[in-house]
Amino acid sequence: MLAVELVRRGAQRFADRTAVVVGDREFSFAEIDERAGRLANALLAAGAGRGTRVGLLVDNGEWSIPLDFACLKAGVTRVPLNARLAVAEQTRMLAETGVTLLVYSKPLAQRAVTLAEALDGLRLAGLGDRQRAQDLDLVAELDRVPAADPRVAVAPDDVVLALYTSGTTGTLKAAQHTQASYAAITTNILANLLSPGRGSAMLHAASLIHASGTFVLPYWIRGGRAVVLPGFDPGSYLDSITRHRVTDVNLVPTMLGLLLAGSTVDAAATLDTIVYGASPMPKPLILEALDRFGPKFVQYYGQTEAPLCQTVLGKADHLQTDLLGSCGHPAVDAELLLTDPAESGPTRGDR
Repeated sequence: MLAVELVRRGAQRFADRTAVVVGDREFSFAEIDERAGRLANALLAAGAGRGTRVGLLVDNGEWSIPLDFACLKAGVTRVPLNARLAVAEQTRMLAETGVTLLVYSKPLAQRAVTLAEALDGLRLAGLGDRQRAQDLDLVAELDRVPAADPRVAVAPDDVVLALYTSGTTGTLKAAQHTQASYAAITTNILANLLSPGRGSAMLHAASLIHASGTFVLPYWIRGGRAVVLPGFDPGSYLDSITRHRVTDVNLVPTMLGLLLAGSTVDAAATLDTIVYGASPMPKPLILEALDRFGPKFVQYYGQTEAPLCQTVLGKADHLQTDLLGSCGHPAVDAELLLTDPAESGPTRGDR
């Protein structure tokens, strides 16, 4: 299965339904797909095609999801940059991956210019922005290119994502995903964590370049909505849950702690599932959360190299307090082996 085919299937099946919500704006599946098609054609016209690598320095906004889909349609490898990293780190990432075109969103324009000045030959393409005469405004180009899907021929092994992670080593390295492996992430999420439907909505406050973004396609292919926030603020986060009838959220423990510190947690009545991961959950925090929200929690552990989940602690598991310190059960599509560095083979037992 190709990831780009999942984009096409969702767009065709749910064309008129709302797919993405950003602020006060709602975009249908057809509108997102058309934006993706135009952006893909604009990237192709700019010289980015199958096998080329395009850097992305973007925040959570109305272009985030269409841009990711456009890269799939154009056959390019997207190289997202964490906006919080230092210039030196971002420069190294772009140089190592051979990026010659950097797409950026307007709030990050000055950083994009700094990177272009540091790297010879790096061209800039803004999303509704143009800082220099030689730069390109991709949004301005959309009316000059076809809306139709360019239907670039791609293969299952084509790399679609090179995502830098520091992992447990502290050294930035690029984990690569292909058309096939990125599609497999969708299967992994649907098989182990969630089963969204047409009435489902996932709230995205964390950056879409990391784990939060992997939930977009599973909801897209099932007709659910992605509600995108520019960042995490406890008050506006809870307001968005109520306002947009959000059914599912994806949190890290720090975010959950900030939510519990507020007084309006109990108003989030539409929530069905609270997925969490990325770091260990303190037992006192999850016990308080269960008391406040009820048994709505699902925990996962995974790696950027093999997302999304390799182990899962489900809702029913959270009712057994002795399991709350566990990383969970192996995912249905994962095979785990426990090893001891002091021994040559696997350890005994299954935990």
